[in-house]
Amino acid sequence: MNEQKFTIDDAPFNRFHFRIAGLTFGSSFCDGYSLGIIAMALTVFGPQMNMNSLWTGLIGSSALIGLFAGSLILGRLSDRVGRQKIFLVNFLLITVATILQFFVSSPEELFILRLLIGFGLGGDYAVGTTLLAEFSPKKYRSSLLASINVVWTLGYVASNFVGHYLGQVGSDSWRWMLVSAAIPAIVVLILRIGTPESPRWLVSMGRVEEARQIVKTPWIER
Repeated sequence: MNEQKFTIDDAPFNRFHFRIAGLTFGSSFCDGYSLGIIAMALTVFGPQMNMNSLWTGLIGSSALIGLFAGSLILGRLSDRVGRQKIFLVNFLLITVATILQFFVSSPEELFILRLLIGFGLGGDYAVGTTLLAEFSPKKYRSSLLASINVVWTLGYVASNFVGHYLGQVGSDSWRWMLVSAAIPAIVVLILRIGTPESPRWLVSMGRVEEARQIVKTPWIER
């Protein structure tokens, strides 16, 4: 346990920490982008589907509803099955649901997919920041976690620029707006493959030897 504390809490910031931070920031960017792009898409999607104010409000807030549920359910589940599994699976859910938005033909279908996207992002709120905190050296932990909000804002702003330009595509512009969120999601998903389990979680589950092996991995210690 002391060895783990030294090599993780007091380790110099290296490429592995940069990767974990980038993958967590990537999730925050996707969150800001996904929540921003729906507002742009609804200006086209709503009139096409003759949606009333109720459905407009439901679709606009659906990802937020999913965020709330996902952070509670997946965050709690990660305490049982591990951080790494949720860290990967939730972005698989986000990516698939984002791509399927291109093919929706009704407000109900879009509402369900937006719920799933929010559910996955909510899980990442709980798991991503936890994994980043558990791997980060103590010296850099607070600044890394605080930077997440900045990246979220960048994603939100980027969605407005993309939405503005894609809005000129035509009647199906809303489809391209929504599916554009799959680009950063796919990148994050691919880069998350191979992420190790949190040694701190392994220790809490009594799997000390597995935690020790991860801590001794050269690309964590360097």
